Amino acid sequence: MKTHGSPSQSALIEIGIMFLPGIPAYLWLWPNVDDTAWSLPVQSAVYVYFIACSLLIGLRRWSAAQLGLNRNGIAFSLICGAVLIVGRLFAIFCTNIPVAWQFNTPERLIGDVLFYLLLVGVTEELVFRGLMYRALEEWRGTRWAFWGTTIAFGLWHVGGGRAVFGFLAGFIIGLIFAGIRWRAGGIIGLIVVHALVDLSSVAIMPDVRISYLTTQVQVVNSLLAVLSEVTLVGLLIYLWKAPLVRQTNV
Repeated sequence: MKTHGSPSQSALIEIGIMFLPGIPAYLWLWPNVDDTAWSLPVQSAVYVYFIACSLLIGLRRWSAAQLGLNRNGIAFSLICGAVLIVGRLFAIFCTNIPVAWQFNTPERLIGDVLFYLLLVGVTEELVFRGLMYRALEEWRGTRWAFWGTTIAFGLWHVGGGRAVFGFLAGFIIGLIFAGIRWRAGGIIGLIVVHALVDLSSVAIMPDVRISYLTTQVQVVNSLLAVLSEVTLVGLLIYLWKAPLVRQTNV
């Protein structure tokens, strides 16, 4: 464990400060801009803020490669990500959610690809599996990095009346992403995977309220439900048992 005042400890303090604006955002901002014309601009501004702060905090202490911005495990991440997407699609198609292709125009497709890749994927992987993972790993070790970022990622998805559902969904995905980060040793592949996971859902699912997902969605195909569970649990077991990807020095 590092001594008091180490780079990892001071980075964690600054990460906490970075998240402080989230309190008024959760209490006031999001309830007032959700489903309005301001929603996308505000979301984009928030992601840019977190990217800038993460780079400012992280690059003062570590190199970009040490934050996970390296070539380690890209293919490994993409393969695991493909399995995750298949498992999530099984989970969607086993329910009565009215799926349909949502990208009706090229502009919508291009806009969503850029949004989820350059903003959502980059921001959330840089914050959680990049900066936060590095700081926790250096301070307390891999176990703290793994579980700390998983819990934090679950809390990140709490909001908009979806506290329990959002936390559980974020926790499960965060668990898999943390496993990939641990085994791969980098986040470049995870950025792409993160974007593709979100896009695979957005592409076929209508924009439904959380109340609909928690009260009206039912399983209508037991086989696909079982395949989804087997796929996702199998992926977690594989990540637990898989060897570390051969890594470059970072």
